[in-house]
Amino acid sequence: MKIDQPVSIIIKAYNEEANLGRVLKVLAKIDWIDEVIVVNDGSEDGTAEVAKSFENDKIRLVSNPKNLGMGGAMATGVKNARHNLVLFLDADLVGLTERHLLAILAPIIFTKEADLVLGVFTLKDLSHDTGTKIANRFSPLISGQRAVWKSCLPDLQKISDSRYGADLLIAKHIPKQRREVVKLEGLSQVTKEKKANGDLMKAIQARIKMYKEVIAVMGENKSKVKSKNFNSKFNN
Repeated sequence: MKIDQPVSIIIKAYNEEANLGRVLKVLAKIDWIDEVIVVNDGSEDGTAEVAKSFENDKIRLVSNPKNLGMGGAMATGVKNARHNLVLFLDADLVGLTERHLLAILAPIIFTKEADLVLGVFTLKDLSHDTGTKIANRFSPLISGQRAVWKSCLPDLQKISDSRYGADLLIAKHIPKQRREVVKLEGLSQVTKEKKANGDLMKAIQARIKMYKEVIAVMGENKSKVKSKNFNSKFNN
């Protein structure tokens, strides 16, 4: 399939040596993709080496000198992207196909009904990665698989500072009527529990850290709404 709208694909990667290559193999074979940016976010394993092994005219590595968190990786990717339309992907996806990318891009490129598209995992196979799929479906605003116009993004420093809350920050910045959610059947990702190699406490701590940063952004949004309502009443 030919896509006239150029797209920059940004992959956020922190200690994803075991998974990154699987995603890059898929992207390398898709003709219409002309830019893939792997942001190595201060990884302590061989993530950078894996990315370098795929580097060519369309796949390139950009490294943060230290771990800046998900928001920092996203901001770095956007700064280095050539195109106005960016598609973010997690580095640990399982089952990624061209069909999934087209599903995310369609409401922006083809029907032009959205400025932000969020891709969510389906619940078809609850025996695999159940917790992540349920959270992803019921909280689509924090999905890592998404396409958005750079011109619609909030300030990049705010994105960087929000760390795991970046996905929610971006979603809340765009009007609800210009957001679209699409199902990505057959796609999943490696769980934090599996990445922790059986260290349940390490996995739990990683999840707690993630949700704390998301909740922090939620709290900021609620404060802004209350302040706006208060000022409106006061001015009236």
